[in-house]
Parts: sequence; C-alpha cells; structure tokens
Amino acid sequence: MRDSVLEQIRADQSLSEEERARAVAFFTNVPFSQLILDKEIASKLPDNTQFHYATFRWMILLSAASVLVGVAVFLLAGMCVVLSLYSQDVQYLSLLVGWHVLRICGAFQTAAQGILVVALSFWVTALWFNFFSVKLILVSGLLALVAVAVVIAAIFKRVKDDFVVAGQVLTKDDAAPIWDELRRICDKVGTQLPDQIIAGIDDNFFVTEREVIVGGKTYCGRTLFVSLSLLKQLQGSEAEAILAHEMAHFSGQDTLYSGKISPMLSRYDHYLLALRDGGLTAPIYYFMLFFRALYRLSLGRQSRRREHRADRIAVETTSAMDFAGGLLRTVAYSRYRNGVEQNLFKHERVLDAANVCERIEQGFHGYAACFVSGADIGQLASAHPFDSHPPLSQRLQAVGKPLESADTQTLLTTTGDGRWYQYIPSAEQMEREQWRQYEERFRLIHEHSLPFRFLPETPEECEIVVKTFPPLTAAGNQGVLDLDYEKMNYTTWPEPIRYAEITNLSLDQNRVLKIAYQRDGKQSQSIKMSTFSNQQEVINVINHYYGRYRAAADYQNRKRQEADSNK
Repeated sequence: MRDSVLEQIRADQSLSEEERARAVAFFTNVPFSQLILDKEIASKLPDNTQFHYATFRWMILLSAASVLVGVAVFLLAGMCVVLSLYSQDVQYLSLLVGWHVLRICGAFQTAAQGILVVALSFWVTALWFNFFSVKLILVSGLLALVAVAVVIAAIFKRVKDDFVVAGQVLTKDDAAPIWDELRRICDKVGTQLPDQIIAGIDDNFFVTEREVIVGGKTYCGRTLFVSLSLLKQLQGSEAEAILAHEMAHFSGQDTLYSGKISPMLSRYDHYLLALRDGGLTAPIYYFMLFFRALYRLSLGRQSRRREHRADRIAVETTSAMDFAGGLLRTVAYSRYRNGVEQNLFKHERVLDAANVCERIEQGFHGYAACFVSGADIGQLASAHPFDSHPPLSQRLQAVGKPLESADTQTLLTTTGDGRWYQYIPSAEQMEREQWRQYEERFRLIHEHSLPFRFLPETPEECEIVVKTFPPLTAAGNQGVLDLDYEKMNYTTWPEPIRYAEITNLSLDQNRVLKIAYQRDGKQSQSIKMSTFSNQQEVINVINHYYGRYRAAADYQNRKRQEADSNK
C-alpha cells in the first residue's frame, strides 16, 4: 500500500518538486499504523487490513492499561498496608478498601490477559510462521473464558466460614460461681461480661465476637472459651490473671475488629485459591499473594500490640508474678500435651484406649517443674485459634519477669490448686465426657493411619492392613483385575506386578492405564480402563491401593533415616 502511494506521488506531474518531496517524506516517515487513522486512506484499504491494525491498536491500549492499572493498584494497596500499621480502625478500613480494589483489579487483569492471549494465539503464528491455527485460537478463548468465570465466581461466592467449638456452654444458672468471679474481673478491667462461656478441653483460652457453633447451635455476641484441663492445673490467682488478659481484649475492642477482619481474610484467601487454580490467572495470583503477605505482617504487628496491652492490663489487675505463672503453666501444658499426643500417635499397634488425659495428669507436674529451665522455651508462644502471640520471653520481659530471674525459675515448682475449676459445679463430669469423646476420635484416627505405615512383616501388621485394604476383584469386558495390599494382577498378564516394582503409573488420553515396572530389566503392562463399566471407580481403587503402598514405603524410609541419624 505504501509503495503504491509513493509510486503515484512520484508519477504525479501536477506536483512541484518541493510538494513531491514533502509528500514522499510524509508517506515514508509516518508509520502506517498512523496513516491508517486517516479516513480517506483507510477507505481505500481492504476491510481485513483495517481490522488487523485495529486489533493491534487495542492490544497496545489494553496492555498499557493493564500496566498502568497494575502500577496504580500496587501504589494504592501499598499505601493501605502502610496505613494499616497505624491503628485497628485504620487497619480494618485499609484492608476493606484494599480488598475491594484488589479483587476488582484482579477481575480486570484476568479479562485483559484473556483477550490478549486470544489475540496473540493468532498473531504469533501469523507473523512468525505465516499461518494461524483455529484450534489454538479456540483453546485460548476457552482458557480465557474459564479464567474469567473462575474469578467472577470467586468474587461473588459466599465463603463458608463456620467456627465450630468443641465444648459445652456454661449457663449462669448451672455455673453461677464462675460467672460471679468473672464479673469481679470484668469490673476491674472495665468491660462487660461475655454473652456466653464455653468450657472445653483444648489447650488454650480465647475470646471472640465471631459467631460460634457449639453442639449444632449458633451463638452470637461475645464468647469466652475456657479450658477445663488448664483450669485444673492453674493456681487460682494464675487463672484470674489469664482471664483478666482475655477480658482486656474485649475492653480494647480487639475481638470486635478481629470479628470484622477474619471473614474478609477468609474471602481474600478463597479468592487467592481461585486465582491459583484459574490457569491464565497465575500471574495475578502472585501479585495478590504479595499483598496478602504484607497484610499478614501488618496483622501480626497489630496482634502483638493487642497482646502486650492485654498482658499489661492483666498485670495491673492481678500481679506480674501471677500472670507470669499463668502464662508459663499454660504454655508448658500445651507443649507437654502435644508431646504426649505425638508419642502416642507414633505407636505402631492398635490402641485399646488413647488415655491422653491420664498420661497428661500423671506426668505434667514433673514436666512443669523443670520446664522453665529448658533451652528453647523463650521462643514458644501460647496456642490460639485466631491470633499470633509474641514469644514467651518477650511477654515475660515486658511484664518485668524475665525468664532468667530467680522468681520466674521457681514459678512452676508447685502444683496448681484448680480453684477456678472448682467454680464450675459439673466440671469433672463435663471434662471426663469431653475427654472420652476426644480420645475415641484420636484412637480411630490413629487406627486409620496404621495401614499407611506398614509394609507388613508380621501377622499382626498384615491383619491391620488387610482390614482396611482387603483383596478386591473388578471384572471388565476383556479380563479381570485383582488387587490386594501388595500387588495387582490382570488376566492377560503373565504374573502379578508388585507395587514395589512399579516405577511409573499413568493414564493416557485414551483411558489406557500404563504400568512401567522393574523386574529383570524394564518392563511394562497396560489395561484398557474403558473395558470396565465402572472405570472411574476402578481407577480410584488402584490409586487408593497403590497410594497406600507409596505412603507406607515413604514412612518406612523416613523411619530408617531417623534411626540412622540417632545412632
């Protein structure tokens, strides 16, 4: 087109030399993409040429818009993160604004990138290889539509974020003494009583203003969770200091803002998962993940401020010694209980009874007496379902009772009197029933894990594995597949294949299961899964049985490595 115009200019005798030179210079130096914007020139071009150049223009504009929006959102979200460090009010507002801006940006970027991918699926091959593939364009378009659909669905989907608490609600009629004592603490702290107290056997205390579900019933308002097992171990004054700390979270509106922020973070995390699994949305996922990490730092910092404030109020309400003792005993209990459960779970036999509670009560006092002298306890933190806590050493230092002090070293040498445990009339019965249910769940989970640990060497181990993975048979049109815990066999195979021999197991696009294995050299067999009427069920069974073997082999390998390292 340019050459044709230049030829016409040079041949036009009505032009002076100066006019001809200017015209030639204009049509030579001005890009064709600019020339085509002239309506007169564009009217002389084929429609597909105009469309191609329009496509390029929109691709450039869309790319520039994506970059500019990305930079603007980066700056705005960064500003929100910085402002969120100021206070809880600003943190909530900045997170609210940041969340809405980021998800809208994510949707725009997904749509923009989808359009660009579709356009490039044509132009890359057209410009570089002088052809285009309709299939490639259709696949790109489908991927773009899927990505957009995933992101939009994630924006509007309601995230299920139920908070289920194991325990029992203590009514004011049934547990009046603890309510009366708690009222006394609330008066000192300067806050109202919680709406409900839940007594359980977890290894922590916490407060929340989120909706909680206990025994299938939903409770709203301000909730205090107390651990019966910990109340039994604590001195009365220590328990009072811990509960003063928890009530201080109410007085500082910590739980109010946590209740507002938690659902928002849950939606943010759900949105991140959708971006991660959306295919074309992977770049946007990492962009959003970056800000989620920054917000995590901000949330952690505010959380630590809240904890130090609550610690200070607890000390003012009771004493530094009582608070330090309660904190140490709580952390010690949590660590000891975790150790008991881990050691019990390592047992490679079916447990007649889990007896976690009995083991804790028998050994905790001896463990607690020497807990403070442990080398690494300064970095421990108390357990909590929502917030992060500062390390133990920092909290004790802040209240004037450092770990190294002589007073602190002797805090856990005496057993707790369990005074607050006695304020709950039915505490013993309640705790015993909750431990019974917990230990039965623990025992069943442990028993279910055993088949995934054994490569059976004894009749007892074989019995445990076969109970969960009995021999199975699946009949197809062309043969019968037999499986058990250690091998699989098919009618057309010369002999069974042991899972230990398999080097690769894959299903191709024609639904043929290919099995590569090592036996006197590399060998292979296959099964046409389409010959089974319930082919997906058969595939799942093969994965289940072979997956059990792989899990057990990995477990035994780790066990040998640990044994070798301990020699």
